[in-house]
Amino acid sequence: MPYTFDHEAATNSIIVVKAHRSAWTPEPVAVRVTRQTFLERGPFTGTEPILAQAFHVADLDYGWHRGVRRGLDGSVQ
Repeated sequence: MPYTFDHEAATNSIIVVKAHRSAWTPEPVAVRVTRQTFLERGPFTGTEPILAQAFHVADLDYGWHRGVRRGLDGSVQ
């Protein structure tokens, strides 16, 4: 996905960050995750995580654009 999002509670808005990349040719890979401690606490306690996808990516020009704050109505703030 070229975008990532986060809710900013202080302003009740959404922060939208867009990635930029060139020559994106991801290759799916098999991985084995035996433990993910982040998912053992907080609201994830007791859940069973499922890995959706994993890719090997090499020689990629990749970065993030500056985030944009948007109101819940979609307006730029």
